[in-house]
Amino acid sequence: MKLPKISVVVTCYNCPDYVGDAIRSVARQSLRDFECVIVDDASTDNSAEVVQRTLDELGDPRFSLVRLPRNTGQTGATRAGLAATRAPFVCFLDSDDLWNQDFLERHLAAHLNETFAVGFTACNARLIDAQGALIAGTVYWFGQDRARADRDQAFAPIDPARVPAIDIERNAADWRGHTPYRLYTKRVVHWVWVSTSSMMFRRSLIDLVFPEEDAAFRLHMDFYIVVMSQMVAGCLLIDEALYSYRLHGRNGAADNPVLGGRLHLSARNWGDTHQRMLDRMQAAMLRDRERLSTALGDRQYRRMVLRMRASRMGILTAWVPIVLSWLV
Repeated sequence: MKLPKISVVVTCYNCPDYVGDAIRSVARQSLRDFECVIVDDASTDNSAEVVQRTLDELGDPRFSLVRLPRNTGQTGATRAGLAATRAPFVCFLDSDDLWNQDFLERHLAAHLNETFAVGFTACNARLIDAQGALIAGTVYWFGQDRARADRDQAFAPIDPARVPAIDIERNAADWRGHTPYRLYTKRVVHWVWVSTSSMMFRRSLIDLVFPEEDAAFRLHMDFYIVVMSQMVAGCLLIDEALYSYRLHGRNGAADNPVLGGRLHLSARNWGDTHQRMLDRMQAAMLRDRERLSTALGDRQYRRMVLRMRASRMGILTAWVPIVLSWLV
């Protein structure tokens, strides 16, 4: 049996300091059968030149560059990358993040497990600074409802196996192997992941849930496609950090330093963004009823709509659509 090919889409907008390292982290992958498209979203600096120079250095036909004539935002740039790729699995890498060498290999292995064909896989992350130095070994809420991750835990035990050995000679930290996999099929809107750089999706799922409007999702495409994908198909969590999320002071969302504790990465007031995104998801579910019910079956479609409706209600009324979803 042949292994499936993987598409990688790297989107870049004004990120010349890090995009070369991001591309090289893809080139170093142990799994070799992939295609990688880098989309420059009409950068106003020399990002596109840095990308082209990196590709010239690699001389690898698996890599290509698409330069957009005008800035379209996160969704539009990703759409252009998807249009240039065809593989049955797809990953999205932000231009300031880095993948471990075995990222694609480990994710594909998780997808090919013998228990459950999931819609997407997601792993944990290390945090690094602008110079690539480690500043945190984990994103603490991974695999948990973020709002409840440390509630009422005055003393939370830390597994000694999760503490790395420091290699003085190599100036590196080595974590022992520990990879529990957790199937997450709950159809509720709780963020338990890190970012889309941590994920591998089935292309058929992305084609089903990808938003139609570029302008409405310039900055929040990741929230939209991940929550919609979870609602439709569920995911498999890989409880190990297989990539590095970089905090460099100019991140689109994560603009806070690492203070420890609950690790709020964003200090911004996002206002009603969360609710507006849920409204758009619900509108898309209703608008695309025929397409979604054909793909999912009518029962699963109705259950998904009821669960999304519950996420938009207060705690005193949300139980009504939840109970109805159990009865569907």
